[in-house]
Order: sequence, then C-alpha cells, then structure tokens
Amino acid sequence: MSSPQSVGRWWRWWLVGYVALVVTVVGTMCWLRQSAVIELSSQKSISDWQEWKVANVHEQQSHRGPVERRVPKSDEPPELVLMRDFFGVLMLGALLFSSLLYWIMAWFVTGILKGR
Repeated sequence: MSSPQSVGRWWRWWLVGYVALVVTVVGTMCWLRQSAVIELSSQKSISDWQEWKVANVHEQQSHRGPVERRVPKSDEPPELVLMRDFFGVLMLGALLFSSLLYWIMAWFVTGILKGR
C-alpha cells in the first residue's frame, strides 16, 4: 500500500508533465497557424486554389457519379479559413482531447504503480 506522501509526489510529477504538454500543444498550434496563414495568404496560393476549384467543377460536370459533390464556395483555401477564422475552436479541441488522454493515462499508470 502506498503512503499519502507517495501519492502526492506522483501528482506533482503528473502536474509538471501536464504543464509541459499544454505548453507544447499551444506552442505547436500557434506555430502551425502562423506558418499556414503566411503561406496560404499569398496570391499564388489563392490562385492555385481557384484553379483547382475551376478544374474540379469541369471534372464534376464531365464525370457524373452516384453522389453529386458540391463545388466549394470559398475563394480562399480551406486550411487558411480554418486556421485564421476558427483557430480558437481548434485550440480548444487540441487542449481538450490531449488533456483528456493525458489524465486518463496518468490515472492508469498511477493505478499500475500503486498496485505494485
């Protein structure tokens, strides 16, 4: 059986690991956003997207399949819109799911180590 002091020591390590995880997730997401917005805001990237969209429309009209796909309405690449306009939602999701996974793993590992 573990002593309460031993359990408290584990929680401190788990908390330090969690802070490192949050810093890593936030830093990575901000870096990805910055690089995506810079790269995809260029005129070349936007014109490439519009060319692909036009080519996709012609392909859709010539090859009718069982499912009719809609033509994208956006004049900007979807990744740019996602990273620029919905970054808060992406950050919240990344933090929520990585935190959930981290604390479940911490709970499992603590239970395994306490059982020894």
